[in-house]
Amino acid sequence: MIGNDLDNIAFAGARQTDAASREIEVVYLDSDPTAREQIHEGLADHDAEITVTSVATTDAALEAAASTDVSCLVLDPTGMGDIPAALVSNDRYPVVLYTDATAPNSVATVFDDAETIVTKQGDGQLRLLAEKVVGVASASVDRTESALRDAVSGIESRAEANEIAILLSDDGAVQWSSEAVSAFVSGLDDTVEVEDFYDAMAGALPDTPSGRRQLQRLRDSPTESVAVRVSGNDRDQCLLRRGYELPDVAGGLTLVLLRDITETARRDARMALLDLLVERAQDGLYTLDERGVLGFCNDSFAATLGYEADELCGKHISAVLAPGELPKGQAAVEELLEAPEQGSTTVDLTFRRKDGTEREFSFNHTLTRDDAGNYNGVIGVARDVTERNRREREYQEMMERFNFALEGAELGVWDWNPKTNDVTFDERWTGMLGYTTAELEPHYETWADLVHPDDLDRAEQALEELKDGETDLYQCEFRMRTKDGDWRWIRDLGKVFEWNDDGEAIRAVGIHQDITEERKRQNEIERQRDELVTLDRVNVLVQDLIRALGTTTTQDELAVTVCDRIVESELWDLAWIGERSGVNDNLTPTAVAGGDEGCFDSITSDNQTDSSPGETALRTGTIQTTTIKRGSEVTSGEGTGSDRETRSIAAIPIVHSDIVHGVLCVCTDQPDAFTTRVEESFAVLGEMLGFAFTAVQNRRLLSHDKILELTFESQNADTPLVSAANAYGCRIEAVGSVDIGPAHLLYLAVDGGPIDAVSEQLRSHEDVLDSRVVCTDDDGGVLELQVTETIQSLLLDVGARRQTLVAEEGKLSITVEAPLDADSRTIQEALAVCTSDFTLTAKQEREQANDVLDAESDPRDHLTDRQQEVLRTAFLAGYYAWPRDTNAEQLAATLDIASSTLLQHLRRAERNLIDAIFDI
Repeated sequence: MIGNDLDNIAFAGARQTDAASREIEVVYLDSDPTAREQIHEGLADHDAEITVTSVATTDAALEAAASTDVSCLVLDPTGMGDIPAALVSNDRYPVVLYTDATAPNSVATVFDDAETIVTKQGDGQLRLLAEKVVGVASASVDRTESALRDAVSGIESRAEANEIAILLSDDGAVQWSSEAVSAFVSGLDDTVEVEDFYDAMAGALPDTPSGRRQLQRLRDSPTESVAVRVSGNDRDQCLLRRGYELPDVAGGLTLVLLRDITETARRDARMALLDLLVERAQDGLYTLDERGVLGFCNDSFAATLGYEADELCGKHISAVLAPGELPKGQAAVEELLEAPEQGSTTVDLTFRRKDGTEREFSFNHTLTRDDAGNYNGVIGVARDVTERNRREREYQEMMERFNFALEGAELGVWDWNPKTNDVTFDERWTGMLGYTTAELEPHYETWADLVHPDDLDRAEQALEELKDGETDLYQCEFRMRTKDGDWRWIRDLGKVFEWNDDGEAIRAVGIHQDITEERKRQNEIERQRDELVTLDRVNVLVQDLIRALGTTTTQDELAVTVCDRIVESELWDLAWIGERSGVNDNLTPTAVAGGDEGCFDSITSDNQTDSSPGETALRTGTIQTTTIKRGSEVTSGEGTGSDRETRSIAAIPIVHSDIVHGVLCVCTDQPDAFTTRVEESFAVLGEMLGFAFTAVQNRRLLSHDKILELTFESQNADTPLVSAANAYGCRIEAVGSVDIGPAHLLYLAVDGGPIDAVSEQLRSHEDVLDSRVVCTDDDGGVLELQVTETIQSLLLDVGARRQTLVAEEGKLSITVEAPLDADSRTIQEALAVCTSDFTLTAKQEREQANDVLDAESDPRDHLTDRQQEVLRTAFLAGYYAWPRDTNAEQLAATLDIASSTLLQHLRRAERNLIDAIFDI
């Protein structure tokens, strides 16, 4: 460290020369021309170091003061009227009054601000004036030096923990710093004293084109706000450099404030993606503080209750709960506080919507705690279960009505003598099974032969208990075979009505009720309940995975995280992500978790005739599910086979904007595990993965030093651009595009053809919504097309970008930039939206262009999406050309907005860009 005292700072000239040798710039203001000439010559003759600029008006004095390094202002206020405060009340220079006037009210401020007053009349006054000027100018310099020293000391005392202050000379030498630069910058050796700031930063910055550009910006623009990324031992460090040129009195030094913004930069990047994922979640997400006040909720939660999210945030949860529901929610929180190992709990609560209607929600609560471990709120997931609860209530009501109506229902009756095993069946009993009374022998064995073998022991045990008097009422449900061979579920009820003298049952009477349909409904409800439980666990898993995507930075890390989390949930035995390889849509795994060889073989296939589920999902972009049975002993039939041998498989496409990046495959031993709603949840995960994969590819394209350059060509004469180029023998090249919502603007440079005719022909194609000539020249011009889709937007969806697009001599040529490991076939499929006959004609690696903006310093980050859209359209449409190719009315019409709105967007965008450049 150089040191915290300022004794070594050489304030320019502060102690190098005495006050008499300094050059003194004097501005003399006087309305009397004779006095101006006399003073101008007299002061210069008195002292060769005094230079005088004499003026007659206050405006001229202000202009001279602004353009000159003024040491002293001399003036006579007589006849001047009101003198601007800006001229006499400032810290730049002292004021000397040379006048014989008194201090009237009109110029009282001038007399108050003057350092001294010299009477204008009298012998020797000119000499006295010269001496006063030299004296006050020297005193001003001393005061400036002192003020500067105090200011720098103040900067040192106020520097924050993540910021240091440094004074640099013009050559970058460190004159002083508030703490050691080498200890503050993690990329430097903290045992070495930093003597030259720029040499030290060269050692800390990476030796890459990006690092060298950042160093050059630090050198070339010492006062510009610049963000740089330096390499540390454990992780990169982000620094913000701001510089301030000190006045010449400080020797031309530059004050540099260096702030560590690493955590802010990382937090902002993570939070941006997390916010996007949270807002797209289908379930309601929310947080409550320890008082029960909503601190956050996503749009899904608010919309279900009929609110906007910002209307709910800040409200107590009781404001939207139905009367009497608050204690139930508080009891759930108390349950977690008393049993912290429980982790989370679920509670059903009724909410009142904004329109007064009520909805029922299932809430999954998890407590949050501060750094000290104290409870400070709740986070959770809310699901609208109004319809589910309604169906369950309807079922209960139906069962109650059904039981109430049993007495008058069509029921079969049996009459059994347990002593002789003779049984009488009435015609309704036999008719339930498709028989007549004559077709069935009236014996116990007739009944036993018709009961399902798996249910017979249970039914006979219940009858034995009735016969032996162990129970008063016999009740059992079992299956019975009909005459057609089907199985019907029967509810059998009976009671002993007669006993003999020995206490033996000799007569029991009962009824048969066909409950097959009821049983089906009950099984369906139970299946739905099981499905909802599974779906809840699946959705919690999906939400957890979506949150985890925000902390991953590479595509491989994304794949591994997803597969590991799926298997760790214990819902699935195997999870793997595969990508396309070869020309036949074969899948190659890139990440695998769990193990199940049979499932793996079923997802992928070497069969050239039948596609596997994974390959079908890759080709069609839709979820594929199937169920397989393993083992040669699995056979069909009631009660045979083992669920352990049944495997449910799903292949979920990883898709973004109709582009399939790969396939997520999962396997479980649960039969029929992939219901429609489970598929929908996994579809959301596939889309989020596709979005994350695309975002990673785009980041890599912007950040890598090397890229892959691909050239695709098409000779399809039916494409609009080739058709127009062929028709008029011209060259058509894309010069820019803008996304304006439902449509896109594409700007084309036409060379060697009639611009109006080309515009008219392009307008005739169905893919072109509108066409307008922006400007013309002797041999062509620029066109503006409104289209439904552009090559640029298609390429962005696969992590690539267009470099050039040219139509001439019967072909359409597109040059594309992509990451080094990009799949050229995926890019070619994206281009197939325009025409299916694109072929890859060239492929090479090359260095990234030097004009690519660093993500940390891109001024476009200061613009909203709408401002970027309007500003880019204005630029491409020639609004900033002179003379303008497009006026404000035409530009506003193109964007479908009013002219006043257009100008408002442009002014705000221009202001934001200027703020970004100059850090205003």
